[in-house]
Amino acid sequence: MKVKKKRIVILKNPRLRKIRTELRNLLCEAFSQKYSGYFDQIDIIRSNQNLSIADKERMCKKYYRESQKLKSAFLRSSTGCRVCGKRDVDLVYNPVLNTWFCEDCYAFNQKCQDELLPPGIYYP
Repeated sequence: MKVKKKRIVILKNPRLRKIRTELRNLLCEAFSQKYSGYFDQIDIIRSNQNLSIADKERMCKKYYRESQKLKSAFLRSSTGCRVCGKRDVDLVYNPVLNTWFCEDCYAFNQKCQDELLPPGIYYP
């Protein structure tokens, strides 16, 4: 389900904010480990002398595609601001760009866009 309107997720309770931040940190750590694991596998495949060049290429491409799918999903997730990387703030969803920003980055980007382009194209 794709959201068609700008969406802001705000938590006021400090305990819930702390839980949200820790969950985001945990997800980011899991992503980092899994993502680097793909490239570790690629290094192992490249150093394997028993495989042919075609097999190495096929296997490396497979791991690379999987890593790119994971990265794409991570960048679309609400784990933090895509510009500044803050994880402990409320986020705003931009349906045009299909990503999340902190309120400060969203406002700054919206202001810059309005100066260069007609209002509402990328930042509704």
